[in-house]
Amino acid sequence: MILTEHIAGAMTSIMSNKLRSALSMLGIIIGVSAIIILMALGQWATSSVVDRFNSMGANLVSVSAGKSNASRIGWGSGWGNASKLMDSAFIDFVENINGVDKVSPTVTSSKQFIYETYNTNANIIGAKPIYQTLKNLTISDGNFISDDDVNESKRVIVIGNTLATNAFGTTSPVGKQVQLENGIYTVIGVLADNSQMNNRIIAPITTVMSKISGAHYYSAIDISIKEVKNIAFMKSFIDSELKRYTWATSDDDKPYTMSSVSELLSSIESVTATLTLFLWWVAAISLIVGGIGVMNIMLVSVTERTREIGIRKALGALRSDILTQFLIEALFISILAGLIGIGLSFGVVAIANKFIAAVISTNSIFLSFGSVVFIGIFFGILPASKAANLKPIDALRYE
Repeated sequence: MILTEHIAGAMTSIMSNKLRSALSMLGIIIGVSAIIILMALGQWATSSVVDRFNSMGANLVSVSAGKSNASRIGWGSGWGNASKLMDSAFIDFVENINGVDKVSPTVTSSKQFIYETYNTNANIIGAKPIYQTLKNLTISDGNFISDDDVNESKRVIVIGNTLATNAFGTTSPVGKQVQLENGIYTVIGVLADNSQMNNRIIAPITTVMSKISGAHYYSAIDISIKEVKNIAFMKSFIDSELKRYTWATSDDDKPYTMSSVSELLSSIESVTATLTLFLWWVAAISLIVGGIGVMNIMLVSVTERTREIGIRKALGALRSDILTQFLIEALFISILAGLIGIGLSFGVVAIANKFIAAVISTNSIFLSFGSVVFIGIFFGILPASKAANLKPIDALRYE
């Protein structure tokens, strides 16, 4: 019964000073809504990055000729020239490593791409049909290169989405002939929008090696792993097998470089989590400011109600009764502000979802609401203690 009276008294006090109470709640409302919104946006950003990298092939390990230490490329392990490492024997060796699913060799080059008046320098990737599967590439128009294209070294190409738009506008490029340096090639397909491939050209690997770059060795290989969950282990295992193949005795001695999308993904997720945490702490400052506002308004309330406190104590109210009354009032203000902030965040995220796919997590709601309860208690203790410690005679004499 007493608790009900305290709650009713807190409500009456808040309603009797609506503007002052609303201003004291403002900081908490902003802080709570900011925390929930930022965590929702952070999860959306992380999810978007993960989906993008997964689409690039989360189960892939890439091996390229040469070491990451440019000053030592081609030295050690008995390999006089690291660029000659990747030949057919190397591919056969990798394909027979336990746990390896598929292997896709590639050759890269750069040539002038010319169509009528359009002229640009384009990166060319020589690949096999399996490259489309490993890289999760989607064709928006036409077809990807086929085994026949590779076997017969046909002069056909698949071009990126942006390159197709820049060169052909709204006209379909499929069937059109373009010039790559001194050769004429037929466009057989256009890739769907892909940030990694939008300005690139894919051609049969045999065509690139014999007619464009003149290379006799592969530039890199993409290796798909049978079990995605074993990607870290398989990367290490493949590395040890390649060291044995190349007679490398240490990492500095390797004539190749290994990388995987999962490693980059882990780094990106870590950066995103750190950024989200930083933004959360920035939003938490609003909660602290809001808590100070609640404390100030409660101190003013104690001052205004000094005589009331004196009368209650004179009639037998205990110190704990006064303490509880003002603490509940501070807590009530904080909780009410928190609920408004939660409601506001749902409204903002609902509007944002027209453009993105942000989702409010249950954890963010519990976290923000728990913070509000803590602030109400922490910043309400001082005013409540001041009220509870007033002496009845002094309080009654207060003007």
